[in-house]
Amino acid sequence: MPDRRPLRVVHTSDVHLGAYSGHQEAAWAERRGLMEAAFARVIDLANDQDADVLLIVGDFFDNDRVPASTVEYAGAQIARFKGRTFLLPGNHDPMDPGRIYWRYDLEAMAPRLRIVRAHEGEHLFAEELDLVLWGRAYVDTDWHFRPLAGILPRLDGRWHIALAHGHFVRDGGEMHRSLLIHESEVEAAAPHYDYLALGHWEPHADVSSGGLTAVYSGAPLALSDANRKAGWAALVDFDAQGVRWRLHRVDPREPAT
Repeated sequence: MPDRRPLRVVHTSDVHLGAYSGHQEAAWAERRGLMEAAFARVIDLANDQDADVLLIVGDFFDNDRVPASTVEYAGAQIARFKGRTFLLPGNHDPMDPGRIYWRYDLEAMAPRLRIVRAHEGEHLFAEELDLVLWGRAYVDTDWHFRPLAGILPRLDGRWHIALAHGHFVRDGGEMHRSLLIHESEVEAAAPHYDYLALGHWEPHADVSSGGLTAVYSGAPLALSDANRKAGWAALVDFDAQGVRWRLHRVDPREPAT
């Protein structure tokens, strides 16, 4: 599709809104507030950079028991973004019946949001952006969940983005891990997708393979300061020259970049 329009995406994951909500001590309340502020800075980044799309790739909520006020905060923040938002559930916020994305209508709170709900995988579309997305919704009942299993081939010349929340391993690596994403799976997806948006790791990482740009955005703020490699969101540009990405600092305790 040679005339497809340029596209700008902000990619985030592992936001963990509502973490430590069972702890009322001041230190935990402060941490929750920082994590909320970090996500607000992701939204600010997306608006300030005139992004077309925001991707939230799993573990948006820390658990299924977060208070309604946290869900309402999340919906209000997403609604602030001027573009389209696509959200993939992760292992902390699965899509099992009766869980958080069924109990609360987040898409009503933020009408430009669409959530990946199909466990077997599904396409979502932003026709006005020449964009096709694919993802599989995690469910707790699938003990052998593979985020890229059954990934669908390219449909046409539009931009194609795959979303996957899991643990990337080089072939021959740590095969005992859960939510495995094999290097060979990424390579097999390379002819069909322009970008693989990954979540599940708090640190940022570039695991591109086989010509496919595959990136962990990293968490906007880690669950603990023991992890010093979080605090980022990825800004990704798609145009006739290809796919390029760069990191922006969103830790609310530091200047934005």
